[in-house]
Amino acid sequence: MVHCRISLRKRKLNSSRKASVYSETSEILCDRIQEIPCLTCPTKPEGAVCILVRLIENLSDVSLLKGIADDMDFCIKLAKKESVIVLPGVTVGLKNWLRISFAVHVIPLEDGIKRIKVFCQRHAK
Repeated sequence: MVHCRISLRKRKLNSSRKASVYSETSEILCDRIQEIPCLTCPTKPEGAVCILVRLIENLSDVSLLKGIADDMDFCIKLAKKESVIVLPGVTVGLKNWLRISFAVHVIPLEDGIKRIKVFCQRHAK
């Protein structure tokens, strides 16, 4: 019985730590995405480990990124050029959106965001 109580306490502690880390990393991701002109984060996630980010288009639905046709093209080129993997929104029915996980430690998250920013700057029109 004692072992069971200790185990449950550890789970609650781990769960609490994870929630704290996810809260921190989601804030970091949302804030950094807002610094990238061609991307927007319309809502902050609540209770999720990923965020939906929109590729901003101009009024005629043309990407603000040179040489990027859509979200799938963005993700493929980002993976090849910057070694950053994000899920294209089209795979979940959201064309020109990206699904980015923040279920990682802060340092690799910051590095990934920097790489996304560099990629977007390189392709800015």
